[in-house]
Amino acid sequence: MLLSRRHIPLFWISLLICICLLNVVAAHRKHHDDDDDDDDDDDDDWSWKKKKHHHHDDDDEDDDRSHKNKDKDTDTDVVLTPEYKTPVNTDWLEGIDLDSAVGEIRPVGSGICESPKCDGSDNERCFESCGNMATDDDIYGCRDAKTWALTFDDGPSNFTNELLDILEEVDVKATFVVMGAHAKLYPDVLRRAFKAGHQIASHTYSHSHLMSLTNEEIVYEIKATEEAIEEAIGAKPKYIRPPYGEADARVKNLLKQMGYKVLMWNVDPTDYNVHMKSDGPARILKSFDKAATEGDENYLNVHQDLGFISLQHDLYKNSIKQVPRIVKRLRIRGYEFMTAAECVQDEEPHDREDRAMLVSAQNAESKEVDNKEITQSENDQSAQQQQIASSANSFSYPLYLTFVLAFVGLSGYFI
Repeated sequence: MLLSRRHIPLFWISLLICICLLNVVAAHRKHHDDDDDDDDDDDDDWSWKKKKHHHHDDDDEDDDRSHKNKDKDTDTDVVLTPEYKTPVNTDWLEGIDLDSAVGEIRPVGSGICESPKCDGSDNERCFESCGNMATDDDIYGCRDAKTWALTFDDGPSNFTNELLDILEEVDVKATFVVMGAHAKLYPDVLRRAFKAGHQIASHTYSHSHLMSLTNEEIVYEIKATEEAIEEAIGAKPKYIRPPYGEADARVKNLLKQMGYKVLMWNVDPTDYNVHMKSDGPARILKSFDKAATEGDENYLNVHQDLGFISLQHDLYKNSIKQVPRIVKRLRIRGYEFMTAAECVQDEEPHDREDRAMLVSAQNAESKEVDNKEITQSENDQSAQQQQIASSANSFSYPLYLTFVLAFVGLSGYFI
């Protein structure tokens, strides 16, 4: 024999040490492979986080460029609005009973009275002086005491972004009563207002005297505005403010058929008359103070509402600049600000069943499919890596076992 019997214990001890070392090597290799898999997962997760964060940064930068740097500084304090030609589409007349809207077409200026009472008794005769022929369904003010809705007509304009900045700073949601023609000019501004939680209402396409139009022309004014607003924000408004507050029974019949609620006001600072005067800002503020002091005794408050809906225009820079002071003064008096719809307990002032939301849903579904495909691809790659690692391990263990058995066999032979 090549080994003496006294060497046998040393031999078996050496063999056990070899087996232990082989097991340690195998365990270390498996642990190293697991760490590599974890590192790959971490790298993928970090890459996703970086991409996601970068994506939001791009969105924020785009938003900043779109609403903070666009047409904010101008040389004038008023927007000059040209005449607009209202689009005509006979398809818009479908489903509307034009014959049921009975009444005369009133020439502009025919309903102006020198000394109107505007208490409801002379609304039919002095319909232009008094705003319109008031009905119980018309919304003039907020229902609850100490509630106030700021509304802004005739926009959006190149001053509206500045107003949106102010409203964001004072944390107030307002109502924008927009013209369809201006929605076409400033869709990004309107979109920003809607995304910020402000209410969007209609003010017709070209700011026409509705009572001077035919039934068909009234429908075109409303539907063209609907289309312009929907293209910008993906939803249709449910509220409308007739230009100049003029809407008799014939006009309101058509508005109701098209699903609209008539939004009026019970506080008018007449910013359109005073915004260019030296004491214009003081007059505007005084109108708000007076309404808050006199309460429901305001002559515009047809329904004696406890809260207020004020009328301003985002066409006039001097009027917009007074908003922080208005908010501060009214908050000191305990008023809470909200949209016009909220102040009459209407939770949904927009019709969201529209094509834009459908497109958004389709885009979301497409992204979900893409994400599933990416995830499946990553899972397949991970499975392949695990299979390779498993194959390597399965190849190593028989090799180790063969080595051990060969060693034992040879040892037995020599012993």
